[in-house]
Amino acid sequence: MTFAWFRNSLILSVTPLALVVTLSGCGGEGPNVDEAIIVSAPDATTATKSAPDATTPAAPSAGATPAATTPAASTAAVTAEGWGTLKGRVSLKGTDPKFPALGLGENPSPVCTTQPIPNEKLVVGADNGIKYAIVYIPKPTKVNEDAKKAAQTATVVFDQDKCVFKPHVLAAMTGAKIKIRSSDAVGHNVDSKVENNSMNSAIGSGQEIDVPLTSAARRPGLVICDIHSWMTAYWLILDNPYFAVTDEKGNYEIKNVPAGTQKVVVWQEGVTFVTPTSGQDIVVAANGETTQDFSVDAAKVKK
Repeated sequence: MTFAWFRNSLILSVTPLALVVTLSGCGGEGPNVDEAIIVSAPDATTATKSAPDATTPAAPSAGATPAATTPAASTAAVTAEGWGTLKGRVSLKGTDPKFPALGLGENPSPVCTTQPIPNEKLVVGADNGIKYAIVYIPKPTKVNEDAKKAAQTATVVFDQDKCVFKPHVLAAMTGAKIKIRSSDAVGHNVDSKVENNSMNSAIGSGQEIDVPLTSAARRPGLVICDIHSWMTAYWLILDNPYFAVTDEKGNYEIKNVPAGTQKVVVWQEGVTFVTPTSGQDIVVAANGETTQDFSVDAAKVKK
């Protein structure tokens, strides 16, 4: 037996052991997942990158060892320069429950009984468009100075007319102010339960007060009238200008949004959050328009 033969035998016996590798994942608890009632799929009009056809894998070259199959990586956030417009609709999927008019609580003065008090928890218009949903970006990757200036210098009117808060839902930016007025011939008060924006002010007939907005909130908050218990509304106060309240057709539009991936949140009173509270990833195209629709499942609307 030669030394060379012994050495080669030793190498052949050890080499297979050296090639055995055990892969293990990281332990620990996973991240918390925000509860979502509905998460809409990206709209078909939004451009996406095409992926290779998974049904026709490329043939390996002659003599090559087939590669091991690995899980697909999650889609990385898209970064881009410039600004774009985010627009679309929020609509109802299913049958409108058609909430009846609100009953009057205490102190139903003659001013409040001239017409039925509408229930605005879910206002459905043409083609099932939903009014009073809020579409917003809580943490944009950057802020356009022109958009910021326009939002901070805006005056948002919050009226009390025929014992109804108008509008039922509003959004504004810190630095702006809400002009609270009463068009009624009866006294009201505005009791805000909005996070970091609590206040309770009596408003006489024909009066106006300006409320400066100095602090942001993480989500829409309730506003009530303690005199007339059926009067409710919702305010969202953000520290950026990227928000919109849908119109009677369910349409929204937000301009000067930073291009790239943004986490977009949709809230609607009847179901609260339509998306995860942290937001749904939407890629906003630079120097153009990105259309993204959202839907609310009628079966999830709170009665």
